[in-house]
Order: sequence, then C-alpha cells, then structure tokens
Amino acid sequence: MDQVQDAAEQAVSKAKARFEAIARETKARAERDRELAAKVKAMSATMTSRRDEVKITVNHAGQVTDVTITERGMELSAQELSRMVQETIRQAGAKVGQLVGGVVRESWGDDNPESSRTLSAYDVFGAPPQDTGGSSDRTPGNNRMPWNIGGNRS
Repeated sequence: MDQVQDAAEQAVSKAKARFEAIARETKARAERDRELAAKVKAMSATMTSRRDEVKITVNHAGQVTDVTITERGMELSAQELSRMVQETIRQAGAKVGQLVGGVVRESWGDDNPESSRTLSAYDVFGAPPQDTGGSSDRTPGNNRMPWNIGGNRS
C-alpha cells in the first residue's frame, strides 16, 4: 500500500510541477504580449514626399495623426496635391507596418500563426515604400531593421 501511495504522491507532485511550469510560462508570455502591445501602440511613422511638398504621420492603427503641407505643396494643383497626400499616407502606413512587423517577429517569431495574422492586418497599405527619395522619421526607440511584411510569408 505504501508503494501505491508513494507512486500516487510522486505522480501528483510531477503533475503539480508541470502545471506550475505551464502557469509560469503563460504568465511570462502574457507579460511579453503586454509589452509588445505597448510598443506597437506607441509606434508611428512619418514620411515626407520626394520634394518636401507634404509630410504625413500615421500611427500604429493606420490613422493619420499629422499632415503638413509646405509652401512647395501649395504650388501644386489640387489634383496633384491630393495624389501626393494619398501616396505619402500609403508610404507612411507601409512604413509603420514594417516597424510593427519587426517587433512582432522579434517577440513572437516568424513561424507563429499569431504573427502571420497580426502582420496580415498591415498588408492594407501594400508593399513597403521603396527608396523614393523621401525621408522617414521613426518613433524614438524603433531602431530595428524594417521587414517586408507585404512580401511573401510562409
């Protein structure tokens, strides 16, 4: 009977240790996810058109938070200015998507299904901006290499 009781106590002890390890891992993952959410929420990207006609800032949610039209921009026709604003918004949105992609992949890894789902939400802006001669400003602290989140993902 003592052997059965000892075996049962050992099994209970092992199960308890496994559950405690799972709880610690889950708590650590939740903390990392909270930190990731705070980083993403603080992100924005600013893009300036090629000849500094417009400067647009977009936040992590793709909302335009700042628009600056310079004197040079005021010299454009309404149609040209509209096109320039739209293109610069798209570029800023794609840039913020790159930044988010970098921290999501850093936190969750490339193979995590949640990474793919999260990053696919940023595909609405299309391919990341190529070097169009415009300048970009990043939110302070976001010095990671941008990732091409609009490209092929497996």
